Amino acid sequence: MTVIDSATLAALNAASQGFVSYPDISDRLGAAPKDATGELDEEHIEALRAGFLFSLRPDDTFAGWYVGAGPQPWPRELSGISGRTIEIWAAYAAAAGHPGARARLHDLLHAVSSGRPKIEHLRAAVDSYVESTDWFEAAPQVSSGRLRAADSLVRAFELALSVNLPAAADIASTMVARTNAEMDRDDEGPGVVGALLDSLVKRPKWHAHALPVAQRAAEHYRRDPHVRASFLRDLATTTKGDPGGVEQIHRAITATYTDAADQLTGVARLMMLTEAAVHARDKGLTDLHTDVRMQQQALTREDLELQKVRFDAGLPEELFDAAQTYIGEAQDLEDALQRISGHPAPPQTESMAEADEQGLQPSFLRLDTNRINTAGPVLVHNTGHQEDPGQDQRVIRLELTGVLISYQLDALWERFEPSIREMTTTLTDPVVLPVERARLLARAFRLYWEHDETALFVAVPLVEGVLRRYLKQHIPVINLAKGESAGGVGQLGGLLRSLADMPDLAGSAWARSFLLLLAEPAVGPNIRNIVAHDLWESFPPRHQTAMVLLASLVFLRAASAGSTGEAG
Repeated sequence: MTVIDSATLAALNAASQGFVSYPDISDRLGAAPKDATGELDEEHIEALRAGFLFSLRPDDTFAGWYVGAGPQPWPRELSGISGRTIEIWAAYAAAAGHPGARARLHDLLHAVSSGRPKIEHLRAAVDSYVESTDWFEAAPQVSSGRLRAADSLVRAFELALSVNLPAAADIASTMVARTNAEMDRDDEGPGVVGALLDSLVKRPKWHAHALPVAQRAAEHYRRDPHVRASFLRDLATTTKGDPGGVEQIHRAITATYTDAADQLTGVARLMMLTEAAVHARDKGLTDLHTDVRMQQQALTREDLELQKVRFDAGLPEELFDAAQTYIGEAQDLEDALQRISGHPAPPQTESMAEADEQGLQPSFLRLDTNRINTAGPVLVHNTGHQEDPGQDQRVIRLELTGVLISYQLDALWERFEPSIREMTTTLTDPVVLPVERARLLARAFRLYWEHDETALFVAVPLVEGVLRRYLKQHIPVINLAKGESAGGVGQLGGLLRSLADMPDLAGSAWARSFLLLLAEPAVGPNIRNIVAHDLWESFPPRHQTAMVLLASLVFLRAASAGSTGEAG
């Protein structure tokens, strides 16, 4: 049996004075002054420090975080703790002055014990956790102390329930009393009430205790729509026996969000309406869902208070000089177009892991984001997976490439000033771009050179057609009828993905870039869909039209080359 070291016990009592976090005890023990003889029992100190650095996981098991002063770190699992350490914990669990310190040691001992000692340590932990709540309420750190008191009551309640101790009923009543006391205060923080209420709500047997607390909390915290909605959800859970009542509660949750939206402007209003729409949809409240969607659709860009962020991304003058010289060296119009179509695709290989390793990835680009389609407007909240911020870099590369291509197309015009007939002759391909369609594409080029924004609207469907007829020679591009499906042809996005998956096919190196340009709604310009579905609010910039025209040239070149064994 371990004999308590009086100096170590005094150090433990001093370290636990006014504490609200168990790691605080461990840290204070590490800095404890020596006693009058200059000695503390280092073995006991190490064992106690390790014990107070075990924390509860969500599954109610403990994980250790103490490294220690020895050559090997302390075990992370209780199963690795030595019998000697368990004896030390048991000795100080019986003698520690602060009930919170006793409670945690008994809790650990309950987890590592068996038989009668196991239940004895559980009872001691329950009693000590309950006793500690008053101590934590009186701690100098007021808010943290109240939260620790709530956590102690919840832990005592859960331990008591695990073996059906009669004390669980008294603890539940104490939890209810403390939630009411908390709401009687002027403090508007809902953390304590939420912590105490959650443990009652998730157990149907205790819904009678939870229901009046949830009712009061939903009214008490109505200033914060998210907090009020959370307590209303608790209320719905505790009212499952009354379907009509549950529906009214869910309607109240939706109204909570819409009422809050009425007090907001800009994107904040849209996001609050989205909360309302999602809840109404998920709970089958069709009428409310429709009403909220109509409110969302009524918002304008001005209502959203969006601002465009612009930045300069200069390209070296030498690059433009070289581009102009390259076109100037062309033998004729066909050669000039071939030179433009042979421009290398922007690199697609840089991964975010590589950027992180080099310290090049800004931390804000690692965050989940919200995206707004202002034509709706529709808020898309991306959760469950992280967006690849490398897409931002690829979009920037795509835009800068577009600036250079636009410059080359203008250089071609300055040198050749081709007529629509000349362009038609040069562009015509009997398989992928018959003469009548080549004439339309030639018209799109001419509109571009005349700075007519409608060039884009003429070119986009022709690009899709060229690509489809090109791929038709290599893969199926027609979806056959199946069941109730009437079948149809592959759309641009799918065609570009198919091309990207065939690296040996000519033009495949450009597939990802053109997908980003034309048919990637999450991060790219998404030009094809914006044009086809009339979702544009202003004409896309001229260099994006240049990239669409480049796509037509790349696919025409690919069609003439066929399968080359190179990702050209």
